[in-house]
Amino acid sequence: MEITNLVLMFAFMMFLILLAPVLFQRLRMPGIVGLIVSGIIFGPHALGVLRSDEALRLFSSVGLIYLMFLAGLEINLGEFNRQKKYSIIFGSLTFFLPMIIGTFGARSLFAMSWPSAILLASMFASHTLIPYPIVSRLGINKERSVISAVGGTIMTDTAALIVLAIIAEMTTRSLTAVFWVRQIIFLGLLIWFALWILPRIAYSAFKILAPDGASEFLLTLGLVFLTAYLAYAAGVEPIIGAFFAGLSLSRLIPEQSPLKNRIEFVGNTLFIPFFLISVGMLVDLRAMITQLDVWAIALFMVTTAIFCKYAAAFLSAKLLQFSADERHLIFGLSVNQAAATLAAVMVGLRLEIFTTSVLNGTILMILVTCLIGPWFTEKAGENIASL
Repeated sequence: MEITNLVLMFAFMMFLILLAPVLFQRLRMPGIVGLIVSGIIFGPHALGVLRSDEALRLFSSVGLIYLMFLAGLEINLGEFNRQKKYSIIFGSLTFFLPMIIGTFGARSLFAMSWPSAILLASMFASHTLIPYPIVSRLGINKERSVISAVGGTIMTDTAALIVLAIIAEMTTRSLTAVFWVRQIIFLGLLIWFALWILPRIAYSAFKILAPDGASEFLLTLGLVFLTAYLAYAAGVEPIIGAFFAGLSLSRLIPEQSPLKNRIEFVGNTLFIPFFLISVGMLVDLRAMITQLDVWAIALFMVTTAIFCKYAAAFLSAKLLQFSADERHLIFGLSVNQAAATLAAVMVGLRLEIFTTSVLNGTILMILVTCLIGPWFTEKAGENIASL
């Protein structure tokens, strides 16, 4: 039975956000998986309890931008600068291996067009540091293997989002010399604003605002969504602006500060769960059951993502002379597909270069990688912490 009353639907969503992660964590699965599965079960393609309306789409859009902001906020630019070699080697491998293997695999196995194949491969290249709280809890977040994974995230996620911007432009317009000049200029201005102007505005404002927490929180959100809009105005996806805003503001928002706690609390308890549930609502279970091509592309996506991320971790460990535990820790941190992956598939669906089969495959890839990543991180992290 479909819920049509907005008040009742909001109440129902609150209970889903409360109960689904708890249930899946008891099953030793990440809470993110529970929210996506809830969207699948109660969405229009299954029980039909929830429907997609303007209010839900608004919360979902805010959640996606918030998710990318938090992904950037988790990255410590200072640690990246201190140990560039580790980050550059791993970041290069974890981006180019999936891009090459994923592109040619999609072209040869599924006869995808070049834009579709490249965008699909960029989803394998990017990753989200979902198990990072594990290394923080174990007190090993300053280890060289963790810094390699974190620095690699900066490189590969930024590169993947730039690929997303180029593919979006290719699909809607022609790639002329004017486009490249304009895109380079606009992207340069966006990066300059996000990494140079934005932190100075925030720093000056933080000094004069009342230290009540609420003012700092509202300012931070305003700056993030302003940067997201400027990215849109520059001809790229708003999530790129949100990601750069997170990178920039991470220097001003300490890890254990009240502001950081407020930002994570609001995002993780409201906006991001709305987005994850809305993603699940797009999945058509009947198609997954009846259409073999859905399982074929899902199997390709899962195996390619895992193989490429492990290959990148293995080669990086060989080049940098890391131990087996350090190799497994890098793999555990980098195999997880979530934020940038969801962003890319949603843009691909909007541009009509992806089908729902790719969306279904993406959901399965997220489920599998978000189970593997924390397990490897926990086991390898415990071994490293005990040394």
